[in-house]
Amino acid sequence: MTQKLDNFKPCNPHEIRIPNDLSAEESEVQKVIDGFQANGTIPDIIITEDGELIEGVDALEAATRLNQQIVMVQLAPSIKPQIDIKWIPIELLDPHPINEKIYGESEDVTALAESIAKEGLQEMFTAKPESNGRYTIIHGHRRHLACFKAGIKIVPAKLKNFPTMEDELAALLSGNEYRQKSIEQKSREYLVWLEIEKERSKSRCGRPGEGLGATRDILAKRVGLGSGVNAEHAMACVKALDETADAPLGSVRHKQHEQLKQLLSRTRGVDAAYKLIKPEPPPNQTQQRWKPKEFERVKIIDGPNKGSLATVRVITGAFSAVCHLDGTPEEKRHQIAFNQMQAIPEVKPTSVTQELSQKQKELGLAGRSSHTLASQLLPDKDRNEGFNTAEQPTLMVTLTSDEIAVAETADKLLLLTSKQLYEVMCKVEPELTGAHLEAIWKALEKSLAHKAA
Repeated sequence: MTQKLDNFKPCNPHEIRIPNDLSAEESEVQKVIDGFQANGTIPDIIITEDGELIEGVDALEAATRLNQQIVMVQLAPSIKPQIDIKWIPIELLDPHPINEKIYGESEDVTALAESIAKEGLQEMFTAKPESNGRYTIIHGHRRHLACFKAGIKIVPAKLKNFPTMEDELAALLSGNEYRQKSIEQKSREYLVWLEIEKERSKSRCGRPGEGLGATRDILAKRVGLGSGVNAEHAMACVKALDETADAPLGSVRHKQHEQLKQLLSRTRGVDAAYKLIKPEPPPNQTQQRWKPKEFERVKIIDGPNKGSLATVRVITGAFSAVCHLDGTPEEKRHQIAFNQMQAIPEVKPTSVTQELSQKQKELGLAGRSSHTLASQLLPDKDRNEGFNTAEQPTLMVTLTSDEIAVAETADKLLLLTSKQLYEVMCKVEPELTGAHLEAIWKALEKSLAHKAA
């Protein structure tokens, strides 16, 4: 078949709208697929200038199944009525109902009105004729207000009909593509475009398209919101703005409405508005179970020993520990579950004695007798550096109140057996050797001799 080249154009088959009265036949679709695999051609597909299928539904279905991204289609003469140009009294022009919802009505057209009054109307209106003899504005809402302000009585308009409401709304939005818009206006445009695309997708009869995520990104860029995620945040802000519009004056919701209104009046910066309505993250449902440490002081809050104070001796598992209860023999122990005890809050020391007790707890010696404070006699040394016994007596030359307590502790240390002393010292210095212990013992003897003198 020979065709004029200007009758053809490349087209994405997924963008062609299929009328409801056209449907493909499976046998014919398979013939087209077989023919394409044999010779690489697809029969003619004829569409209108606005992308609606006229002929070739079987070929179009075959192209989509073959995952063709581009097909050559033949353009048929437009079936829409010719566009007429007519001079219309301005009082017969009505704003489109969707225009005010998107762009509002409080636009300053003073400068435009002055320009029209001085230089005349530079661009005609686009309007849709109605059955009642009036006309709905598609393009020219700001010019309409400006003409009223300038005293213009009659204006030229292109009269145009649209096959669907989606085409009508798309034409209205496209006419505002290059105007400066606020975040709120962009968001409301985005919402209308989404509805248009939803309706258009129905005409594709379930054929695959670009996908919701891709569509949202495309529409977000079209209206100037950047990305689909950014557009979703902006939509949430506009929804909150509408929901708080009737909030009582002075209420928290009214305050939020005013803040949102101010932030959404900007041309950029969705994040600042979204922070006002961003939902709080859900609480952490997996809070870690409390577990005591060895030698930690605890209070028994349940069970037969309820009300007692105790010291954790050994952690025996994930749920319990062996404890020594205050006031019981040293060798007696009790197995107590973690959920039957709680930590004793730390109290800031107000005296030397309390401070020493707290220091004892920090060293991991809580619950033992005061002689375990012998760690106070050890100088700050790096591990494996060794001990110089000649340095030890200088610690007790001038005794402060803290050092007196330390000296008293040293006296008690001398009463311990060598095994007991070794256990205490190993708690303070895990890598303690016999040589270290001997040096400490000699230092204690010298310290005691100095004190006696």
